[in-house]
Amino acid sequence: MAYQDAPATRMLATNCVCCGRPLVDACSVELGIGPNCRHGIFPEGVDDGDRVTANACVYRAALAAQNGKAEEVLECAKEIRGLGFEELAAKVERRFKEGVAQATCKPDISIEARGDELLVKTPYRRGDAEAFVSAWRAIPGRRYDRATRRNRIHRSQRRRLWTLLRRFFPGKWGKGPKGVFRIPALPVEEDPQMEMDFEAKANEA
Repeated sequence: MAYQDAPATRMLATNCVCCGRPLVDACSVELGIGPNCRHGIFPEGVDDGDRVTANACVYRAALAAQNGKAEEVLECAKEIRGLGFEELAAKVERRFKEGVAQATCKPDISIEARGDELLVKTPYRRGDAEAFVSAWRAIPGRRYDRATRRNRIHRSQRRRLWTLLRRFFPGKWGKGPKGVFRIPALPVEEDPQMEMDFEAKANEA
């Protein structure tokens, strides 16, 4: 298992929010951005309070990015821009802005919440169809709805769903009840702690 996926590093920023490369030094992990991408982002004489706030936004964006929460990344970029750091904001949002716009209209993967079920539509994997179908069938209670061409699973199986999506669709864009998300382009082993929260915002209360 790569260090990025180890349970001990689950809440750490393991990849640069700007370029997506692994972070390999303590300072970069703490900030959520690599040395090359953060070079020269703060002008001379910048207020220390604004710098700390911007760094916190970058870190939140990095965690959101590695969990596929694209719209949250863009919100962080907006906060950074509001502090006056235009160059940094542009770097943070660069990988996600175009993808969010495209996925809003035509996502690679769509997930609809209906009662206690999630209706999931994905592209068909012809190259490894047997493994793809087997992975779906391994999800308890899963059934295929031929009328809508969607897999139906219980909400309680969303962790297994996220593992399946990360395995077969790394880097792809999707749209769910909470908005647009991007599946991290990182290798992953099935981990019961890894979860993408597809719950509708209305159910958060």
